[in-house]
Amino acid sequence: MNIKKLIASKIKANFENVNLEDLIIESVSADKGDFSLPCFTLAKELKQNPVKIAETIAESIEIGDLIEKCEVMGGYLNFFLKKEELSKEILEKFSVSNFKSNEGEGKTICIDYGSPNLAKYLHIGHLKTLIIGESFARLFENFGYTVKRLNYIGDYGTPFGKIIGGMQEWGSMEDVEKRGNDALQEYYVKFNAKEAEDETYSQKARDIFKKIEDKDPEVYPIYEKVIEIGLKEAMKMFDILGLKFDDYRGEMYYNQFMPEIKKMLEDKNLLIDSQGAKIVDLQEYGLTPAVLFKTDGASLYTSRDICAVIDRHKEYNFDKMIYVTDVAQKLNFQQLFKIMELAGFDFYKDMEHIGYGRFSLPDGKIASRKGKQAVLEDLLKLAQDKATEIIKDRKFLIENPEDVAKKVARGALSFAVLKVEQIKDCVFDVDKAFSFEGETSPYMQYTYTRLESILRKYEKKDVKPDFSWVNNEAFELIKQVNGFGVTMKNALEKRDISIITKRVMELCKAFNKFYTTTKVLDGNDATTKAKIMLVKALRDTMKIGFEIICIDTMQEM
Repeated sequence: MNIKKLIASKIKANFENVNLEDLIIESVSADKGDFSLPCFTLAKELKQNPVKIAETIAESIEIGDLIEKCEVMGGYLNFFLKKEELSKEILEKFSVSNFKSNEGEGKTICIDYGSPNLAKYLHIGHLKTLIIGESFARLFENFGYTVKRLNYIGDYGTPFGKIIGGMQEWGSMEDVEKRGNDALQEYYVKFNAKEAEDETYSQKARDIFKKIEDKDPEVYPIYEKVIEIGLKEAMKMFDILGLKFDDYRGEMYYNQFMPEIKKMLEDKNLLIDSQGAKIVDLQEYGLTPAVLFKTDGASLYTSRDICAVIDRHKEYNFDKMIYVTDVAQKLNFQQLFKIMELAGFDFYKDMEHIGYGRFSLPDGKIASRKGKQAVLEDLLKLAQDKATEIIKDRKFLIENPEDVAKKVARGALSFAVLKVEQIKDCVFDVDKAFSFEGETSPYMQYTYTRLESILRKYEKKDVKPDFSWVNNEAFELIKQVNGFGVTMKNALEKRDISIITKRVMELCKAFNKFYTTTKVLDGNDATTKAKIMLVKALRDTMKIGFEIICIDTMQEM
């Protein structure tokens, strides 16, 4: 139910070219009504006092089936609605289908996220692209789109020459078979250390990678094994996070199309020489030149991205191609999109970049095994251990504590990523993340289990529900449930999942406030049935919200 639209329809005062529905907002507190119309925007346009405008509108209001009364407070017109009648209509017509849409039917969205560099451990920086990308995939699916989850793996470049060079010098295939990714990473670190002392090792790495590109019969099988191990390790992390992808093709696969792409760009007079390199000059479009080929002719990220998007459009005929990466890559994608436009590909309009801020840990909370950033595997283990510790200390009997701990851990990580606007940097504070109080994932998950508990205890009675009990706390909850579809639409349009996360948290807070003032199973069959209708609607709403923000629901915890 669109309450704002209904309120606007009751206003008989006429304001030319003004959509009153867009100006109506939810009131900040019950003493200021249920919804408000700030008249300051109208005052600017009409050059009149906002209080006078509010009074004029109030005189034109149709009081009756929807509006109980309205009051002017300063430049605001506050609407007090008929809670009993509205609650009855909203809850009796409630359906989760109200939050879904077929607007995307017949349309395909490709989302590129994850993108592990298989030459290195996955680090905590990957968590944001994985969680944000998956959340958008689920949100688009909720609106009827067919979503293809693409994981563009990093399987190209001299780092693989270093790994193989390190194995040839200090290791063996037997060691790789035994220790897997740990062995490969050890070779990589040793090679880098040796390279810092002896510059000939840089050329050695390039020579080995050239053999990989040429599919040398001795080196290429080793490379394939390295990729197999790295991808297996990455997929293990994806599985822990509950993620599955439709496509794992990476840079090496798309590099095979490079000769024809290079010729195409040359034929369109886009490539120019710059000190031996090949670039596309984008300065007249306010962008720095994009280097596509190095002086030795080797391809770069942007040139391989061109190959990838052309191939993806051929295969999936996408209606939208979305890249979810660090905001630091914004320029790269601006260059890519402009090059596709200049090359005459109409689908450049359907390419989009969703950037996000950095994700980090408080100093000293977790040590990195390799490199400057903590390894994702270590972070997942830390979260799992912390969740297990918390669950163990709970007073409730849980049938499957290991499963609950896994879901609590996964939820805490997802919430840490999605609780703030994507563009902002965020810090995962392990100690705060697992509290059952405050704005945390365990708090939300526990609220959900409380709803499930109430529904399990309810004994269904064939009576007509009585809504006369609806108080301010209940009506606030009903309004939020009613508006959840608008929340999801806003998140989709603004490309910000945190809008949904914040609303789910608000639902939890509103329910717990309601629960402290209102007994649900009150002994009165008619009022209990109405309250159960609210609890069930809230449970179903939160379940959809949890699914989109990658937080597991549970029956108990």
